[in-house]
Amino acid sequence: MRKKRAERRVPLFDLAVSPAARRYVNDALASGWLTAGPKVKAFEAAVARLTGVRHAAAVASGTQGLHLALAACGGVPGREVVTTPYTFVATVEAILLAGGTPVFADIDPHTLTIDPDAAARKVGKKTAAVVPVDIAGHPCDYPRLNDLCGAHNLPLVADAAHAIGGAYRRRAIPKLCDAAVYSFYSTKNLTAGEGGMAVSRHKELIDRIRLLARHGLTSSTYERKLSNRWEYDAVAFGWKANMAELSAAVGLGEIERFGANQRARAAAAARYRRHLAALAEYVVLPTEAPDCTHSWHLYIIKLRTEALRIGRDRFIREMAARGVECGVHYKPVYELSWYRRAFDLSARPFPNAEWAWRRAVTLPLYPTLAAADVDYVCACIAEIAAQFRR
Repeated sequence: MRKKRAERRVPLFDLAVSPAARRYVNDALASGWLTAGPKVKAFEAAVARLTGVRHAAAVASGTQGLHLALAACGGVPGREVVTTPYTFVATVEAILLAGGTPVFADIDPHTLTIDPDAAARKVGKKTAAVVPVDIAGHPCDYPRLNDLCGAHNLPLVADAAHAIGGAYRRRAIPKLCDAAVYSFYSTKNLTAGEGGMAVSRHKELIDRIRLLARHGLTSSTYERKLSNRWEYDAVAFGWKANMAELSAAVGLGEIERFGANQRARAAAAARYRRHLAALAEYVVLPTEAPDCTHSWHLYIIKLRTEALRIGRDRFIREMAARGVECGVHYKPVYELSWYRRAFDLSARPFPNAEWAWRRAVTLPLYPTLAAADVDYVCACIAEIAAQFRR
């Protein structure tokens, strides 16, 4: 017997670049200046206004932004940086690039963010910084993390790659830490195609990041062009990490519709919650803690595998057979072979991370996701739950 064809096709992610972004890109192309220049400066200013924090430095990627933020804080080489194993590998890469050694603390299984108590147990004399990760767009417990870092005089540098638009008590994440780093990768809530930005209340920190991102030189090519002066000096060892003008042009166009896109994401998340609440026997829905504003970068459910006769991977295949693309965010660092060997990692110290990732399924979520598509995804989950319930 032939299998029934999927009624719809719902991708995990979809992107339609805005007309405004196309205009800004064409303007940059026509200008004849494609490296960091006026569009980058304008994009930095726009993100600073969006977050309500004055200082921002655009860089080539979120990974580079986190690396340079740690480098700019100083004191990291040869010391430890406390972070979470439940993150994309880029978080750990940034720590290693800054010369630090990652030390992992378990997560809160509800929010998927670092558990402040677990982090506190990892802080010691060798600790140089704490790097929490706002998984899926849910802010970490910044009040408690600030108490921890304040007690030990440690910088708090947020991997906020998922969380532009996220807030705690209506305060944007850069206001809650020493520096927050956003990503503008293609799938992010605010995209520039590629790129990232470090945002901070501390001017000196952002000035240092900007310096390090241009090879440690005293001025950028564009600044020398404007001043009609060629002279420069290298006052620090740096990296090639500036954002390109074309990326900033895309970002400038996309930020114009950021508010509307965020409202669409929140509406889709609310619609998922309404439909999936009836399936609480089979799925755990994402948490939005009191006083937190979730940016809804990802919609991650967790399967109640004790109530189903199939595991997470079979569930994803069943969804794919119905035309729905799902993902997994993330495979913990201790599951990645190079890192497992390099740091002698195992799942045992991280029971919450292990419990979550074995059950985690990321559902489609993006601004153009139609209400009918959300309804269809939920109907597929209900069908699978009915078919494979214990």
